[in-house]
Order: sequence, then C-alpha cells, then structure tokens
Amino acid sequence: MPSIRFTWRGKMRQPFGVPLFHGIWAMQPGKFLQKTIMVKDNDVDAAFHVLNRLMEREGLIKVIRNTRYFLKPYMQRNQYAKEASEAIIDEDRERKFKFLTRKIERMLILDRLHIN
Repeated sequence: MPSIRFTWRGKMRQPFGVPLFHGIWAMQPGKFLQKTIMVKDNDVDAAFHVLNRLMEREGLIKVIRNTRYFLKPYMQRNQYAKEASEAIIDEDRERKFKFLTRKIERMLILDRLHIN
C-alpha cells in the first residue's frame, strides 16, 4: 500500500521548540512604534476605533492578550497546535471554495454557450 505524504506550506507564527518572545517590541520590531491618529471634530471614540483597528491588523492586540498571563508550557504547546490545525483547516477550506467557484463559473459559461 503506497504511503501518503502530506506537506503543509502554510504559515505558523512560532515553532514549538522556540521560547516565547521577550515582550512586544521583540516580536513587532519597528511596526507599531509610533502612530498618530487625527481626531476630527472632537470625536475621540472614532479615533479610538481607528487606533484599535490598526493595532488589531498589526497583531499587537493578540500579542497583548497572549502575554497578559503566564501560560504553562503544555498549554502553550496546545495553543500553538490548535492555531496550526485551524490554519490548515482554513487553508483547505479556502482551496475547496476556490475550486468550487471555478467549477460553477465553468458550468455557467458552458450553459451560456449551449443556449445561444
């Protein structure tokens, strides 16, 4: 029986054998050093919304949440394994979705050709 070989070419944030980063600046060098958010018409809530969106996009919010408390090494490994498996599943789902959309588009094109 032939063996099936599976290789995953996705992105994993941090390998298992590497210790955690030594703070926010070590993980995000030069990314979120200084940001200036302009406040229009004294609308501070909208400015905070923009700032939070920028921080979320750069991954700073996730880093802050993950480093708030100490995680035991086994919990940290479990978290990395969960993130890696979710990334694999998401990548597979995206690939299947692209395949199905291509297939549906081909079917629609063929239907149009047969009707005319």
